[in-house]
Amino acid sequence: MAKKETLVKREVIYNGRIINVYNDLIKMEGTDITSFREIVDHNGGVCAVVKTKDNKIKFVRQFRYAFLENTIEVPAGKIERGENPDYTILRELEEEVGVKVKSIKKIAVIYPSPGFSKEIIHLYYTDDYEECAQHFDFDEDLDSFELTYDEAVKKIQSGEIRDAKTICIILMVKDYFN
Repeated sequence: MAKKETLVKREVIYNGRIINVYNDLIKMEGTDITSFREIVDHNGGVCAVVKTKDNKIKFVRQFRYAFLENTIEVPAGKIERGENPDYTILRELEEEVGVKVKSIKKIAVIYPSPGFSKEIIHLYYTDDYEECAQHFDFDEDLDSFELTYDEAVKKIQSGEIRDAKTICIILMVKDYFN
């Protein structure tokens, strides 16, 4: 079994609106070995597969500045400090794809990059909703569209869909589309 690591000292590198960054000095259990871990603290996020009445999935295309390109993703968003993820997903689905959810199922919780980030993403599925108006955040600009399950898988296989949370959830909901 891997040795547990414990915090010896934390240096705050950056405190921001979305992330905090730390340089932690750790000690490995049962040894005198110490090392540094750079940690990104993030409130986490949510995403969902929304299955339409005609057996398609709602997606968004959004410019992601970190990669300087448009990405294809399932609707998603960040959890505000202190916010319950089950509330966050309802808010985000209404904002991004105009869906007012009647019932929703939590599929999984994933750690997208556990080597340095504390981000947790909660994955959901719904096919029980009513359409409503979209209302984006002031700094958000995205296009929504729909794909069949098979089209989504082909875009994953071709590399057109690269977003990890989207890939995970699409592959996890296959049985909902048989």
